[in-house]
Amino acid sequence: MAFSQQQYAEQLELLQERYPHVSTQNLLHLLQQHNGDVDKVCTYLIQEEHRVKKLDSLETRFSTALTALQQEYPASKSIKRTRLLRIMDRFGGDVEHVRKFLQKHEAKHNESEIDSSVVQHQQQEEIKTKYSTQLAELRTAGINIHSPCVLLQLEKYHGDVNKILEMTKNREEKKHHIAELDTKYSSQITQLETDGIKIKNKRLLLELLEKANGQVDIVKQLFAERNEQKHQIKSSINTSEANHENLSSTKKRHEINADDIDNLRQLRSAGIYGNPVKILALFHECNQSIEMTKARIEKDREQREQQYEKRTQQRIVLAEIHDAYLTINNRDDWPDNIQQVYLDGNNMMFVIDCIRRLCLNRASKKAERAIAELAAAWNEQMHIPNIELIFDLTHQLEQIQSIKVSSAHPMYKTTDDMLIDIVRRSENQQKNKRTIIVTSDRGLAIHLKYEGCQLVKPHQWFSHCAMVLTPDLIKHEETTDMTAATTTTTTTKNKTRYDLNELVRRIVKIDL
Repeated sequence: MAFSQQQYAEQLELLQERYPHVSTQNLLHLLQQHNGDVDKVCTYLIQEEHRVKKLDSLETRFSTALTALQQEYPASKSIKRTRLLRIMDRFGGDVEHVRKFLQKHEAKHNESEIDSSVVQHQQQEEIKTKYSTQLAELRTAGINIHSPCVLLQLEKYHGDVNKILEMTKNREEKKHHIAELDTKYSSQITQLETDGIKIKNKRLLLELLEKANGQVDIVKQLFAERNEQKHQIKSSINTSEANHENLSSTKKRHEINADDIDNLRQLRSAGIYGNPVKILALFHECNQSIEMTKARIEKDREQREQQYEKRTQQRIVLAEIHDAYLTINNRDDWPDNIQQVYLDGNNMMFVIDCIRRLCLNRASKKAERAIAELAAAWNEQMHIPNIELIFDLTHQLEQIQSIKVSSAHPMYKTTDDMLIDIVRRSENQQKNKRTIIVTSDRGLAIHLKYEGCQLVKPHQWFSHCAMVLTPDLIKHEETTDMTAATTTTTTTKNKTRYDLNELVRRIVKIDL
């Protein structure tokens, strides 16, 4: 403190003349905070003086009403008096609005009074019941199953015992490694402490020693570089915060002036609350009409609620659509009595590598032909009465064996529009239950599922083509995961791989 007083002696003397009521300690603290800039300190003190005067005036205006409300709602005592005064000012002294605010706060306060330890104990008991088998395995492996950390990990990783054993093993290895480093570099640590180098995080100190291979001089250099880097980051953050404060205060001065204060009071007395800058901007857009401003705010609120409801419904529907697709793991998984299959051609052109390359090399006609010939070969085995392959725009409209090729353009804008129109036709209402549409377009799938159609993703359809036409291209692989902790556990997973590129080369009679 004595050093700071000597460093800022001139500035301190000047400030004491201007602000004799402020203590020397506070002035020194402000000078240190603003690097001896007297103008910045004066600006802060002026703002602080203005804030205190405003709070005093609010206390004079709302003291009686606010005290009565605090007695009515005891939980409001946890809120600072200054904040309550600002809330009263925000609502223009309207006691009913403040009462509603305090009622909500009281309800939240009562809910938070529930003993958290009881809730935590109940949650732990539920986890123990849910994962009793996994806990038995962990007990056998020597893990303390009564540790709250273990129970939380079980819940987090959905009962994955192997994951917890792996984490436990890694944690023990780290502890053992740190203990070895502590023993190895004990003399270097003592020397660093003697030289005045103190690091609270001992693990960090050991990591620096390991990095420097125990050389004390290099550790000192690394420590100095680290401190310098931290100081630079801190100074840059302080600078950016100061610039942000200056910009925000300038913005406020430019956007809200003395003429707008009366307008703001009128708006608040009319029941319009919120961000003053936004409200005033809206008020001026509405030709300074309070009624138009209220109508506009209500309209915007309704639009936001409608958009939120729409997004919520979309999320619900998309979650349902995710489970609506048929899963085809074997040849016999294809549903019986299917009368119609519609293939979303543009949606299928980027599933297989060799067809995708044709599209990217501007050979889309070959890609369209490849899908059509593959579908024709597949239907020779499936014998489905009606199969139609639809593209957004194509000039290759000749039928390929049993496959009808169609173009959505010019009657429709896209294949999606054409498919929706087809399934909504009156003659197809009864057929939709025996109709499969191959597409991965989720937006389209929502409409199709609503009309009663069955859905298959393109990759699943191509895989079924391999099951029907080239079963020798299907490979079943077993992958084994091994995790070693105190015990060794093996997990075997079966994976089925389809060589779809070779499927296309065998069936399609064009140069790929």
